[in-house]
Amino acid sequence: MLITLQTRARPFSRSLTSTLLLHGLGYQPNGDGEVTIIIEAFAHLGSKPPITHFLTSIFHKFHADVDNVRDHMATAMKRLELFLAIGVPLDKMELTINGCDMKTVNLPRTGFKNLGVVTATEVVGKCRSSLLTAKTDSSEAVTIYSSPPHGLGIISDIDDTIKITDVLEPEKMFENTAYKDPVPIAGMPALYASLSKSLTVQSIPPQIIYLSGSPFELFPFLSSFLKSHFSASLGPLLLQSLSITDPEEIVKSLGDGKSGQGKIDYKVGQIKRLYKFYPQKGFLAIGDSGEKDPEVYGKAYNEFGGNFIRCIWIHVLDDRKADNSDKRFEEAFKGVPADRIRKFHTSEIPSLQNIDVAGGKCN
Repeated sequence: MLITLQTRARPFSRSLTSTLLLHGLGYQPNGDGEVTIIIEAFAHLGSKPPITHFLTSIFHKFHADVDNVRDHMATAMKRLELFLAIGVPLDKMELTINGCDMKTVNLPRTGFKNLGVVTATEVVGKCRSSLLTAKTDSSEAVTIYSSPPHGLGIISDIDDTIKITDVLEPEKMFENTAYKDPVPIAGMPALYASLSKSLTVQSIPPQIIYLSGSPFELFPFLSSFLKSHFSASLGPLLLQSLSITDPEEIVKSLGDGKSGQGKIDYKVGQIKRLYKFYPQKGFLAIGDSGEKDPEVYGKAYNEFGGNFIRCIWIHVLDDRKADNSDKRFEEAFKGVPADRIRKFHTSEIPSLQNIDVAGGKCN
C-alpha cells in the first residue's frame, strides 16, 4: 500500500523544500470498512540555518563543558536540527492513495501562520491492509496504522515509561535526548511484544498508540528508537506542535516533566480524539510516575469510562524527585476502581506478561 503526498510550494521552489511526514492513524467511523486517515505534515526549507551556535547556547544552559561533548556534536546537530527548520507555505498538497480505493485528495494549504504544519483528515475508501505507507518526493516513507472499530489497544507514554529519559533531571534529560544512544526501560520491549500478541482478539491486533508531550521536531529520533527496540509493537507516534525557537524553552519541551496542567490537557485532548475514532475499543493505558500520566489516565477513565480505558499501568520511578506518595495517587485515581490500576517497579516488568488483560484483568 502506498500513500504518496505531493507538494507544490509557492513562492518557494519545490527543489528548496522538504516535507516531514508524521505517523498517521486510520479508523472506520461507520464500521463499514471505509477508512478515514489522519496524517500530519511539516513543510520546511530544505536548507537549515547553522546549528552550532544554537547547540552551544543549550549547552551553556546546563553549564556543560562543550569540549566534553564535542565528539557528540554531530549527533546533537542531527537530532535537534528540525527546531531550526523554517516552515513554509505550500500552495497545494495532493495525497494520492494506492492500495485503498484509488483517490487523490487536496489537503489544507500550509502558511506562515501555522509554520508549515498541516493536519488532515481524509476518507480513503476501503483498503486491503491495515498498514499503509505515506511518502512524498521530498520526504522519507512513514506508516499509517489503520484499525477497525472494535478490539483492544494500548495508549503508551514514551519518556521514562519505555525509554530512559530522566525527565526529572534536566541535564540527564538533555544528554539522553541530544546525543546519547537511546536506551529502553529494561523489560519493556519484551513486554510490549508479548502484549501485541496477547491483546490480539479475533485476529485483530491491538492498535498501539504512542502518546508523548514531546515536540514533533523529535519525530525522526523517537521513531527510530521505536523501530530499533519496539519493532514487534509499532504504532502511530503522536507528538505536540509547539513552534519553539528559544533554546531554554526547547530544553523544557524535550520531556513531559512537571510542566503541569498544559500537558495534562494536551494528552487528555488526544485521548478524547482517540475515543471518537475508536469508541468500541478497550485500551490499556501505560505511563510513569515521574510525569503527569496518573492524572492524565485518571481523568481519561472518568471522562470516557471503563470500557474505553480498561486498565492503567504506572511505572513507579525510583527517583527521589518523583512523587510516589499515596496522596498523589489517591487524588489522581479518584473514581477509578483499585482493581483497574497496577503500579509497578522496573523489576516487576517481566511479571506483567502474565496478566490476562484481554480477559479483563489488570493485576
